Amino acid sequence: MVKRVFTMLEVLVVTLVAGMLFAIILPRISAAPKRIVVENALTGIRQAFSDTAARSRASGRAFRLTLDADNSTMTVSQYPDSLSREWRPALPAKEGEGEASSFLAVKENYELSKELEWQFSDQVYDSEGRIVFSFFPDGQAGGPNLEFSIKNRKFQLRVDNITGRPDIVEQE
Repeated sequence: MVKRVFTMLEVLVVTLVAGMLFAIILPRISAAPKRIVVENALTGIRQAFSDTAARSRASGRAFRLTLDADNSTMTVSQYPDSLSREWRPALPAKEGEGEASSFLAVKENYELSKELEWQFSDQVYDSEGRIVFSFFPDGQAGGPNLEFSIKNRKFQLRVDNITGRPDIVEQE
């Protein structure tokens, strides 16, 4: 039985190859949790906007989405009936039909990531000192442009006035 011993050159080559692999792979692996946190935060914002816009279109009522940056939440509330009637589509109401939410996820509050850091100017607040986005049954929406950062990446949030979709653009 012959015992095989590795030469110093073989050990050096294997160590060099392993070091190169770690140098290539390690930065990508360490950045993955950061990307996951950022994507989860952006998904939470998109979900709140999409759900509220869909709820408005399906129910024929106007809704507002109010941002509470201190608590990292967004709250959905219905506008007064007078505004909702103004935007309600001319569809015949069926007996026993309530709000068209049986197929929609009807949430009143959305928890956003605690990692979000909002940067506000005075122009983003409404007359009552709140940050409000409005959604109407015809698909229109409105609200202020907001800037925020997460994990040292800066973003700008705008609501598309025609579709109600949130446009989140990363800033340089």
